[in-house]
Amino acid sequence: MSVEPERLEWFLLRIALGVVALIVVADVVVWKVHDVRQPAPLTRLARSLGCLNGEKGVETVSPAGDPLADSAGEGSFRATVEGNDVTVALAASGEQAAKIEGYYRAVADDLEGRLERRFKTVYLWKFKASPTQQQAMYDCQY
Repeated sequence: MSVEPERLEWFLLRIALGVVALIVVADVVVWKVHDVRQPAPLTRLARSLGCLNGEKGVETVSPAGDPLADSAGEGSFRATVEGNDVTVALAASGEQAAKIEGYYRAVADDLEGRLERRFKTVYLWKFKASPTQQQAMYDCQY
């Protein structure tokens, strides 16, 4: 009893298609497991707060509660570093950071040593910041 060549071809084709379908299903399952196990990338705000809270032991409040800082595209927060309060605005771009800095200068006097813009981050200190206070914030700038 021999199998006809045409029937054998169809039989092997069905097996091959079944194997391909199993590979596709396995691939989808592996990617879904990967997506579940790998969290989404953290935002600049989350990374900054995590660094300050976890590594520096600095308490933070987000959002900052300051209308200018809260207008920043990537978030804002307040912190106290060595007894000096700081409001931080995380701008979405360098241009937005420059605008926020300009708005602060337009509404406040004598910001010398208290207002600083670094890249896309704007810092407003309650008192003139010491180098160690600034460094604590720079270490957690993303």
